[in-house]
Amino acid sequence: MTTRVRVGPLDLLKNGEMKEIPFPKDDSENKILLSKVKDQYFANSNKCTHYGAPLVKGVLSQEGRLVCPWHGACFNVCSNGDIEDAPGLNALQSFKVETDGSSVYVLADEKTVSNSREPPAPTVEINSTASRVDVLIVGGGPGAAHTIEGLRDEGFPGSIKVVSKEPHLPIDRTKISKALISDPEKLALRGKTFYDKLKVDFVLGVEATKLDFQNSSVELANGEKFQYENLILATGANPVKVPLDGHDLMNIFTVRGVKDAEAITAAIGSAEKDEDKKDVVVVGSSFIGMEVALALADKAKVTVVGMEKAPFEKILGEQIGNGIRKFHEGKGTKFILPAELSHFAPSKTDTTHVGSVHLKDGTVLPADVVIMGTGVKPATQLLKDAGLELEKNQSVKTDEVLEIVQLKGKTQGRVFALGDIATFDTPKGANYVQHWNVASNHGRAIAHYIATHKREAFDKISVFWSAQGQQLRYAGTTKASSWDDIMIDGHPDQLKFVAYYFQGQDVVAAASMQRDPIVAHISELMKIDKMLTKDELKAGKDPLLVPLVGTV
Repeated sequence: MTTRVRVGPLDLLKNGEMKEIPFPKDDSENKILLSKVKDQYFANSNKCTHYGAPLVKGVLSQEGRLVCPWHGACFNVCSNGDIEDAPGLNALQSFKVETDGSSVYVLADEKTVSNSREPPAPTVEINSTASRVDVLIVGGGPGAAHTIEGLRDEGFPGSIKVVSKEPHLPIDRTKISKALISDPEKLALRGKTFYDKLKVDFVLGVEATKLDFQNSSVELANGEKFQYENLILATGANPVKVPLDGHDLMNIFTVRGVKDAEAITAAIGSAEKDEDKKDVVVVGSSFIGMEVALALADKAKVTVVGMEKAPFEKILGEQIGNGIRKFHEGKGTKFILPAELSHFAPSKTDTTHVGSVHLKDGTVLPADVVIMGTGVKPATQLLKDAGLELEKNQSVKTDEVLEIVQLKGKTQGRVFALGDIATFDTPKGANYVQHWNVASNHGRAIAHYIATHKREAFDKISVFWSAQGQQLRYAGTTKASSWDDIMIDGHPDQLKFVAYYFQGQDVVAAASMQRDPIVAHISELMKIDKMLTKDELKAGKDPLLVPLVGTV
């Protein structure tokens, strides 16, 4: 039953402000997020639909974009709490607000206050058995999941089919490296019932083997063949194994899927005494390697080997990398940095399994298990076999709406690429980013174009996160990897700081720990080209005091 509750005087908030309001009573556990944008009040559910972050601690722009302080999910309070940026899947619940000459009132059902809003089911009958589909997605990762939800959010009435070589529905792959979770149901972004409601047909555990762009068709390993109106290639990336002698020994793993997590967990076991714990060598000191090292710190004797002077040096710089290293060392993890691998040697008790890792300086590290966190390469062999020319990094070039440039106007059906396989055009130049969140936002952008026919250039700031003792937040422009100077405000050795990365006078990236919501605010300033310059930051100006108003 809807209740009308007075939540405060008419001047309760200024434009751009937010406040949590207990609902319906002052002592209620449930809360509504009240915000004010352009002299109008809005009321929404108060928690991010991704991991439940309190949105009142996030960032609200003067255009109504509400950014989560944790992982950059974005909702629009002026548009019923609709999703604007991943990783959130559900939209926010939206509630009616009324005002009179002196007060603000919210009208809501107490039972729905803490709910979020799922995409609506299509209202038309869809033939999921037809051989020609309106949207065919090859790849079953986060890009596919967000494409599906974006299409249905936009009211797209056509058929959707997903072909995935993995045997399960789309999962939150970030939890594999962070926690080595291997149960697909615990990792699932959505369940079968949800996708059935949205009338999406999945073909699981079957690989696509041939793309025929001229005939707008895809052939599968099981002999099936589907024709499409729109094809979205979301094949992701394959982990890289360092091609040294012994790399094919057993118990040398990469980290990408559920089976990898299962195998690593089984190989490490569950020793109760420290002396019985397995020796694990993690090769690579960036995101995957460091997340796995932390996940295993209390289960094994972990040593990290990498080519950088400090973890994350290339991305975050040496000082911050060493601060993160200090935390890991406190957990018992050892580091050998910088180091170069020579080869992997077999175990003396079982020559089919790895037994040690040899470095070029002669150091020999005992290793019951080796985990390769040495990066990934775009999974584009299928595209190459179909005749597409690839970029130097083995990705494929797309335009600003993620359509493959080489195929535009040359085939009957449209072909898009997203995520790890796409070098995509933006108003600020070409960009290539390997991250779960980028693939998700690509999916929503493609869905918007297909459903509405509106060409809106993909122009989102890349947002990353990682658990490294404290939550690391990161936002970067298309030039983030080309920074030439850094300014750190805070104490990296205490994992409490904000770092600014410059190219000339421009801030091209920012990272923080325990300084929320500064990176979320900076990402919005970058989006509207209002971020402070290097000289302004060094003069003591605070990005949080720069209003989020501009042309979006």
